[in-house]
Amino acid sequence: MARSIRCILALIISTVLGIGVIQYLAYPTLLQYDRFANVMNRFGYTKETLILFVVLSCWLLYLQIEFRHFSIIYLYLFYSVYLFLLFVVLFTKAPEYHTFNGDLFDFLVWDRGTLIEALLNLVYFIPLGGLYGLRANWLEFGLISLLTITGIETIQYVFYIGTFSVSDILLNFLGCLIGYSICLVLRKYMDKNVVQKRTS
Repeated sequence: MARSIRCILALIISTVLGIGVIQYLAYPTLLQYDRFANVMNRFGYTKETLILFVVLSCWLLYLQIEFRHFSIIYLYLFYSVYLFLLFVVLFTKAPEYHTFNGDLFDFLVWDRGTLIEALLNLVYFIPLGGLYGLRANWLEFGLISLLTITGIETIQYVFYIGTFSVSDILLNFLGCLIGYSICLVLRKYMDKNVVQKRTS
């Protein structure tokens, strides 16, 4: 009974989180880009689909932690959709844009739009850090994540689809670091429970 209540509460929290992140943070920010606005307006349920993805991703993750068993199918499906969405967000925002920004802390201003975009730049990369946490050690994680993020910024600059921004590299790396740390904690938690089951 207690487990059922926890699962229902997790679904409610996941729903609130999904609506909050998409409705009040991601969607309004993405609509500031004309190309995004045009693409999202072609499908009448873009917002609802994104909310459903976030809700199910969070809730199913919780269920796997609760039942102490991770499904490889969940990981494949989640990262397939996540990487597709990340690609869309990173490489289709601007039709032609080619600038360099060397200011490391340009997001530290009292502007709601800038702060929300900075927060999203961090949040977008948390799942990627979790992916690296499945296998990579700290040194491998640092190297792979920095190369990946720098590569993304370089591609945006070279192909005139964005800004090479040092602050984005910092925020993206911090997001990866959060995801990597969460993954390590979850792995230790799962391993600890496996050991307890074997010894009991």
